[in-house]
Amino acid sequence: MTLEQMETSAWLNRAFYKDKKVRALRSLLERDRARAQGLTVNYVGVDKGRSDSRENGVEAAMQICAQTEKEHDTALCEYEAIRREVKAVINGLHDDVLEALLTYRYLEGLPMEEIAERMHYSARSVKYKHKQALDKVCTLLHCIAP
Repeated sequence: MTLEQMETSAWLNRAFYKDKKVRALRSLLERDRARAQGLTVNYVGVDKGRSDSRENGVEAAMQICAQTEKEHDTALCEYEAIRREVKAVINGLHDDVLEALLTYRYLEGLPMEEIAERMHYSARSVKYKHKQALDKVCTLLHCIAP
């Protein structure tokens, strides 16, 4: 692959990697929620007369949960924006075969062998078509971004 093709591939892969981050944050959020629901109210503190010296375990767990949820939502919004951008460029190829190939590869994250099987091509043909598609996307991106 040429340097331009590798840069184009990295640009297209942004949605795939952001999706991985969203999934990881979703998993963390589910764990945080389960942990918070499993806690009971338990105040800990030295001075029992002052409420500001106590810490509520459930409250702390809910704050952690809220922070994780905020991070998840932010990552999800970023993913959706990147996905729309990548999909628009892929659709700009106006070639059904190349669009399908790039969608499988960069939006679904499938390996070349599985793409070849789904598209009924040899792995060699898919790799050749992939390079053609990257060249076309590279041309489109240079037209879009000066």
